Amino acid sequence: MFEYFKNWLADIHRNYGVNPVIFAIIYFTGVIPFWLSIYKIIAGLKNKNFGQVRTFSIILGIIIIAPFTYVAIFGHNLPLWFWIVAAVVIAYSIFSVIRKIRAIKSN
Repeated sequence: MFEYFKNWLADIHRNYGVNPVIFAIIYFTGVIPFWLSIYKIIAGLKNKNFGQVRTFSIILGIIIIAPFTYVAIFGHNLPLWFWIVAAVVIAYSIFSVIRKIRAIKSN
């Protein structure tokens, strides 16, 4: 099982030019800055500090699209379904963040 998984990841790297380990590292290292940005956006909204909201919204946007930017830069021959899934993940992430911020802001 482990060997199959290892070969599958190697095939992805060979066929598409994207290292799944690097993608995962970029994705998971963004977790702490992601939540910090949400916290700072909410704090900025409560304190009416819209400069802080703008700054951390930009940081949050960069964090959300960073792994897919890596794929866009280094990937090749990627199937259409990947880009559809990536667009859905990015759109859902943005929608989810906006919903969380609105829910916390209204409390």
